[in-house]
Amino acid sequence: MSASAAKDDIARSGAAFCAAVDAALNSGKPDAISDAELQRVLAAAVRLYAAKSEDRAQELAPFGERPVNATEAVTAICAFMRAADLNFFDLQMWYRRAPNG
Repeated sequence: MSASAAKDDIARSGAAFCAAVDAALNSGKPDAISDAELQRVLAAAVRLYAAKSEDRAQELAPFGERPVNATEAVTAICAFMRAADLNFFDLQMWYRRAPNG
């Protein structure tokens, strides 16, 4: 598969996942997306975001054109912190880092 075809395939897969999430949330049925699938996609997205954020001149905006609200952000942040065994002191040290690392 060519690099271009691979990028197109990734874009289609990402768009399909986002559409399925939108449909699940709009219908009030978030369980339509399995916990395992959400965890797999979320972990991959976080790993990729961290890798792409290293050594950049400017911070990579995490949400693009579809921002999350404060409740959604804090819910995820708290879960990330528990999962990575971080506390607020740890977070403060990382938060003070320059956006480009």
